[in-house]
Amino acid sequence: MMNTIGMVDLFKMLKKRWWVILLLSLMGVALTTALTNYVLTPRYSSTTQLLVSGQGMNTKSIELGEIETNIQMINTYRDIIEDPVVIDKVINELGNTMSDVELQQKVDVITQDDSQIFGIKVIDTNPNRAAKIANLMAATFQDNIDGIINVENVAILSKAKVNAVPISPNLPLNQVVGLLVGFLLGMILSIILETMDKKVHDEKVITEKLGWIHLGNISEMTKSETVSEEKKAGFTVSSNHVKKALGGD
Repeated sequence: MMNTIGMVDLFKMLKKRWWVILLLSLMGVALTTALTNYVLTPRYSSTTQLLVSGQGMNTKSIELGEIETNIQMINTYRDIIEDPVVIDKVINELGNTMSDVELQQKVDVITQDDSQIFGIKVIDTNPNRAAKIANLMAATFQDNIDGIINVENVAILSKAKVNAVPISPNLPLNQVVGLLVGFLLGMILSIILETMDKKVHDEKVITEKLGWIHLGNISEMTKSETVSEEKKAGFTVSSNHVKKALGGD
């Protein structure tokens, strides 16, 4: 049966190879920082909000059922915004610089529970273009909705503004991920290096694994002891040479 590694032994392994864990953790942070700053393309978000009023919304008394109906109609408005009747006109206004699929991937309709207000959110690699597309989508929807379904009014509550702060990539989050991945790889590498090390570092290997009898230990001399012994040996040799030179035994 294979020997299992206990928590104490595992901790000793990791403590012994702490420099490996630290090195890979720092490498993970450095790599994710470089990727975030120099490789990944920043993306910017811009949102405009709209309110669509159905028939009867301009009267003084509004029934609850009418409000619920208008809330449910927001899903229909989403489909119209993503329909070619709006998409194609926006692409034409942009100078046909992108396909309808590319534009649809940039646009997202944001809804809120129990609210007649919804937003058109655009994510793009250019903050100015993101705001421009969002405003064009809202204006085109406002101009064409009346010819599709019967509504009283489409109000643009707030136009999209240029947001110079990117929403992605997130540098702090990526650095934390890089740190955790590097730390995990460091632990795995430390365990592998320790298990592949076949050197005898402890007398337990002789008695437990090899089954040999432990006869004793040979202590390691310190540097000062080694220098002292070398001096003694050199003095003895010199004395012998002196005796021979004098003709002694």
